[in-house]
Amino acid sequence: MDRRSFLRKSVIQTGALITASSALTGLSGCMGGGDGGPTIEPLPPTFPGTGTPLPDTPAATGTFKFPQSIASGDPKSDGALLWARVVPNAADDIKTSATEANFKLKLRISSADNSASLGGNTALSGAMDAEVDVPVYAFYDNTLRHKVSGLKAATTYYYQFVAGDSRSNVGRFKTAPAADADIDALKFAFMTCQDWSVNHWAGMNSLLAENPDFIVHLGDYIYEAVGASYQAGAVEPGHTPLVLPDGAALEGGGKYASTLADYRYLYKRYRSDARLQALHERFAFVAIWDDHEFSDDCWQDRSTYDNGTFNAATGAADNTAQPTRRRSASQAWFEFMPAEISFSLEAGLGVSNIRIYRDLKFGKLMHLVMTDERLYRADHIIPEAAPSPLTGKPLGSIGARYMVPEATLAGIEAQKIAAATANGLPDPMTLVTMLGTSQRQWWMETMKASTALWKIWGNETSLLKMGVDGAALPTAPAALKTNFVLNADQWDGYNAERKALMGHLSSNKISNVVAITGDLHAFFAGEVMDDYKAATPKAVMVDLVTAGVSSNSFFSYFVGAAADPSFAPVKPLVLVNEVECEGIAIQMLSAAIAIASGVTDLSNTAAVQAAVMAAIGAGLIPLAAVQPTPGLSTAVINTFNETLAAHMGDTIAATNAGLAGASKSVPAMTLYGLIAQKLATALGIPVAFVPASEVIKRMNPFANSTTGVPPAINNPWLRYADANAQGYALVNLSKTELVCDFKKLTPLSGGLAPTSPVASVQRVRVPVGKAQVNLG
Repeated sequence: MDRRSFLRKSVIQTGALITASSALTGLSGCMGGGDGGPTIEPLPPTFPGTGTPLPDTPAATGTFKFPQSIASGDPKSDGALLWARVVPNAADDIKTSATEANFKLKLRISSADNSASLGGNTALSGAMDAEVDVPVYAFYDNTLRHKVSGLKAATTYYYQFVAGDSRSNVGRFKTAPAADADIDALKFAFMTCQDWSVNHWAGMNSLLAENPDFIVHLGDYIYEAVGASYQAGAVEPGHTPLVLPDGAALEGGGKYASTLADYRYLYKRYRSDARLQALHERFAFVAIWDDHEFSDDCWQDRSTYDNGTFNAATGAADNTAQPTRRRSASQAWFEFMPAEISFSLEAGLGVSNIRIYRDLKFGKLMHLVMTDERLYRADHIIPEAAPSPLTGKPLGSIGARYMVPEATLAGIEAQKIAAATANGLPDPMTLVTMLGTSQRQWWMETMKASTALWKIWGNETSLLKMGVDGAALPTAPAALKTNFVLNADQWDGYNAERKALMGHLSSNKISNVVAITGDLHAFFAGEVMDDYKAATPKAVMVDLVTAGVSSNSFFSYFVGAAADPSFAPVKPLVLVNEVECEGIAIQMLSAAIAIASGVTDLSNTAAVQAAVMAAIGAGLIPLAAVQPTPGLSTAVINTFNETLAAHMGDTIAATNAGLAGASKSVPAMTLYGLIAQKLATALGIPVAFVPASEVIKRMNPFANSTTGVPPAINNPWLRYADANAQGYALVNLSKTELVCDFKKLTPLSGGLAPTSPVASVQRVRVPVGKAQVNLG
């Protein structure tokens, strides 16, 4: 094979300055291409997209250090992209030096076993498969990205950078199997949401021991905010407070990254953690971003820290545009993530100067398709600045992005699709898209053309519908008696496009599609339906959602929302405690007595109280049956998991039954006895013979009090839910099934990270040929 032909087949074009070399030819340069195909080209005279000349890079002399260590990414069958940050030994580990240092270092790669050297900087041993000079530029904060090709497929390689008299730690990566390789198994991990400022990163030590072939990172690798309200809580001592070089003030306290220096600082501090360094040194990452690499709940170059604007006359709305900040965030991601992507600093490209969606193949077994769900998405369907129908004030995030009435969401989405069509836009979903027109078309074509057995979608936000039927709550005010979408920042807020994607998979009979998802700070597993509103929805694919490594849980955010007095009636759907459960027992007992005495309007408080007092006076119940019991626990009991994926109210019923059985609460004991007596009378049997299970069913405040039939499950496609968790996921893939282990982490204890981080494991299985999730 001639040199030019080989290079065209082994190097992928990109607009970024990523240096490249071929192990077969020894040639080095930068990745580029033309009409004839990708080639390794000489380094350009200027940094791409700028007029800044490339400085000379003499061979490094003296001593250097690698404060953020090294990394590999995007493993292909013939190579991978290698990364490092290298500075003179006298430079600060974090601060960008005012004195530029541009130089060449040497990269060495060997397939000889150097596993004993991992974690240290012992000189790489054995025969070298590749050895090449790589330039390092201060322009990119002394980070380098080097694509090596010409290596063997499905092979473990070790690598090391040498700068002057100094060596980096030894790194390791495994090349992907050849695209036509008939492999039997593959193991990979996926992780997300590693907030430096809260909880701990001890789970990374456990992940290190899993020894996956590679790791998929689904975003929120950094958090742009420091001291934000959602970062409340303890953090391990090693994660000292972050101090942004510039930073802009957040409403309510804290700061957010606003400049290139800020974003670079965050990556450098995050990557200074030895546990994260160890993962990068040993395993190739395939990374995508989510929102916090730029801004919380962002879309395109818009931030959502405030409510933005809304024109009531036209319906036009917008959030604050921050194009310079967006480009800074994108540049820092390019500089610090080991990803083979396209990036340019050309001013005319605006915020579309980077493309990170891409796909990778791992033999015939797996095709990994990574999407970008922030840079091309349209505004959230309902504007935050739109007035609340109840108060007239701006909705804010609650009502626009979270706890959104489903009918309102669907109606406005339909209006936007109609407006796009009426205005002649070529894509009717322009105003309601998450992927954008071009990426959606690419995704459809890539899925349709894939010949791999498993199509794994690296997907930032969950595809699983998560709703709550407020009509099932007897004490809820009228405004809450409707169907709510919990989170419209995920695919529930972009339902038309989700239906289009599922329709594409279904009509083209594309099977074995599994999304691996982050963002939500919770574990979920379930089937993605073709149309969640259909009379008989059909499962098309599966979504597996991992909890964040350290970020505060999904449950914790709803605990905060439930503290708002306006949401007090729905608080039992999120959390309760023994005191509150007993209060619900008193309410149920009072209602039962009032109905038995002929009261038909339970909102008539005076009538209910009169009926209860009459029952007490007649000796039917003791006064203590309607009085709180001192000493009951106020410890949080999670009811959110069952609200999402089981029968609402079952935990409340079980808690009150437990209080009754332990004789800890007279109200609970009285309620249990009243229900048991009614059942005994109806069945014509002694009270002692009434099954406890039948009594407990009727202690559910949301169940039918006569039959005990519980309310319908809100989201029957959710097969597993744990909304109060930190952790990661490990996947073992074979020709017969996908096995995913959700690894839930132990929380901080006494302010310290646990020495045995994994608290529990939930296994879920997806059989080949079926869009189905099985537990265990």
